[in-house]
Amino acid sequence: MRITGSSIVLALSVLLGACASTKDTEFKENVAETNFKLGVGYMQSGRLDVATEKLLKAVQFNENYPEAHNALGVLYEELREYGPAETHFKRAMELKSDYTLAKLNYARLLCTREPIRAAEGEAEFQKILADPANAGVTAADANAGLGLCARKRGDPAQAEIWLRKALEQNPNNGAALYEMAELSQTQGKTLQGRAFLQRYHSQARATAQSLWLGFMMESDKEGDPQLRREYASALSSQFPNSEEAQRLHDNSK
Repeated sequence: MRITGSSIVLALSVLLGACASTKDTEFKENVAETNFKLGVGYMQSGRLDVATEKLLKAVQFNENYPEAHNALGVLYEELREYGPAETHFKRAMELKSDYTLAKLNYARLLCTREPIRAAEGEAEFQKILADPANAGVTAADANAGLGLCARKRGDPAQAEIWLRKALEQNPNNGAALYEMAELSQTQGKTLQGRAFLQRYHSQARATAQSLWLGFMMESDKEGDPQLRREYASALSSQFPNSEEAQRLHDNSK
């Protein structure tokens, strides 16, 4: 078989094209990863505006990036944009069928933000628990989620059962600690709620919601006026544009 000059040129063109395509893909993936890491960092420091920019850029350069979609879901949930949050959680799960963290986040979203879908959220948490691969920390997260769902559908007794089971599995589970603090506050158990909220803040960064919960808890007759002032000050300084800060301002009038 005689190899012609045109055949060699064609082969080289295909090879160079493939190399260029590979380099372009690698470049986009690297840019996406860099922006993903920056976005998560800004989220953790409370810079949600910059975090949004970085995470959107991550999926712009790599649309098939499940971790970036999951992070965007968490971000949009914190921004109270629940439609986009659900969209990104679902996309993360489509891209990575065994992505348990995205499944946990999606189930929690259903119960927290759409109580009418609490049964759907509970079913998702039960699926996670039924998977033998999900043990340890994941099981605690799923049980904490079930507790949240039960509380949202108005069953505090069942909620406490699930939450305490989660804390048995992992005493430092942030979701269970926060839910127990909120459950205690609604039941007027200020001292118990304070202990759970302090344990929560030792495990996770404060949010506008957690600081408002602390403020409301310490506003009770058994509350501590000094702690109440500290929560109010932290909320005003750290989250001045939040709905909770506005409530605080209205409360002080």
